[in-house]
Amino acid sequence: MKKYLQASLVSDALSLGSHWIYNQGKLARLYPEGVFQFDDPQSNFHPNRKAGQFTHYGDQTRWLADSVSKNAGFDLGKWKEDWLSSIKDYDGFLDGASKETLASGGESASTSNDLAGASRIAPLLDAELELEALVAAARAQTEFTHGDLSVSDAAEFFVRACHAIEAGASFLEAFQSARDHSQSHSLNYGEALEKVSSLGDDFLAVSGKLGLTCHLPEAFPLTLYLALRPGATFESALSENALCGGDTSARAMLLALLFAARDGEVGARLASGLQVSSSVQKTTLTSGSHQVQIGHLAGVLEMPEGEPLAYAIFAHCFTCGKDFLPGTRISRGLAGRGIATLRIDFAGLGKSSGEFQSSSFLTNLDDLILAADWLSDHHQPPTLLVGHSLGGAAVLAAAGKIAGIRAVATIGAPAEPEHVQKLFAEAIPEIQKAGEAEVKLAGRSFRIGKKFLDDLEQHQQLEVLSQLKGVETLVMHAPADKTVGLKNAGLIYSALPHPKSFIALSGADHLLTKPEDTQYVVDLISTWSGRALAH
Repeated sequence: MKKYLQASLVSDALSLGSHWIYNQGKLARLYPEGVFQFDDPQSNFHPNRKAGQFTHYGDQTRWLADSVSKNAGFDLGKWKEDWLSSIKDYDGFLDGASKETLASGGESASTSNDLAGASRIAPLLDAELELEALVAAARAQTEFTHGDLSVSDAAEFFVRACHAIEAGASFLEAFQSARDHSQSHSLNYGEALEKVSSLGDDFLAVSGKLGLTCHLPEAFPLTLYLALRPGATFESALSENALCGGDTSARAMLLALLFAARDGEVGARLASGLQVSSSVQKTTLTSGSHQVQIGHLAGVLEMPEGEPLAYAIFAHCFTCGKDFLPGTRISRGLAGRGIATLRIDFAGLGKSSGEFQSSSFLTNLDDLILAADWLSDHHQPPTLLVGHSLGGAAVLAAAGKIAGIRAVATIGAPAEPEHVQKLFAEAIPEIQKAGEAEVKLAGRSFRIGKKFLDDLEQHQQLEVLSQLKGVETLVMHAPADKTVGLKNAGLIYSALPHPKSFIALSGADHLLTKPEDTQYVVDLISTWSGRALAH
């Protein structure tokens, strides 16, 4: 992720918890140590968001980033089209500026003077435009939704300030340079700078005096004040900003740009926790296979003809990937029976990003949760999980962590995930000593990290299974399975509470290499899940 966009999105997500809380005493009670981690929203304005996701400001910044990327640069006409397309089915908060712009079909901007209109400019700073072209683009994107020219004045000011900071100026020097070189239609830069220069060190008292709303006369000088605090860093400034309360996000996103200009990449500690994949735009897909990107994960969503009876997630076997033929056959077969099925490459495999040696059984669970969140945001929450081999162990372990799961089916799953260690047993001493080792699995080379071993040792699968409540399970296993012996199915079945079922896959091998075996599995799951999901 490019540096300005990363800084902007991290700052918005970090502001979500405190956004639009004006009671500083409440914020002090909520965050006695400051705001340095993502949190669920603590106000009522973002009821369908959670920690690591964004306010409507962050979401619109993402739309602009997508527009710039798709169109190989900023194009105002394309930005209008993309914004209108994105907001059409938006399920987040709609502020006044968005409502007015939407009501006009994008033909006229609102009269809003909210600083939020200027806060989306990170993708433009990342676009490496010449300064005056960048200024023009920043003003244009702002004026599309915010007709009060003081807002586009602010956008220009922060663009010029960031440019000066990258050239080596201090924040104060950059603000003075931006004051001297920016157009001013109705925003008095000099007055704002003069105002903050004489304020004291008590940032809570100062913020109360300046005002906490998103309106320019309050939000603009407070943003400058927080940036100019002695010793301010990216994280300290954002924490203080959040504790001030009010419209924390618009200020935070512009503060973040200043620190990104000065310090380069900022927010890296938190960036991995961003829920970028959780789109807020519902999508409608026709039948067939659809390549999807879920944050760092690559996936394929198999859609049935007509309205899906249910949504499912399929988890592949150890190192297999989403394109492994038996998994593809099962996913498409379920879609043919009316069950929309999403299969993903776990992190570090296939087209998903990340390093395999940094992944583990527990990160696989995180990937499944991320995939479930994506389905919930784009379509409907999944109610069925299906897993093959180690993927079967993963879906059993993840079922209790994903709201709404009512049925889980496994195919050749090990009772304990540690079972896979026998595939690279000879390399375990080297992994323990060196932290990782290269191993050959199914003719391919992989690097296995110590995290994989540690997480397997930490996870107590049978205990997890005994606590799985309110979920119907189907355990399928080939009696002649030479990779994961049949006794594993017995251990799983014994640990699971009712309702549970077992079916022997007579004549099948562990990998279900014969098409008739995958078809049998599809028939079993679709028939069984029809009853399980109807309860």
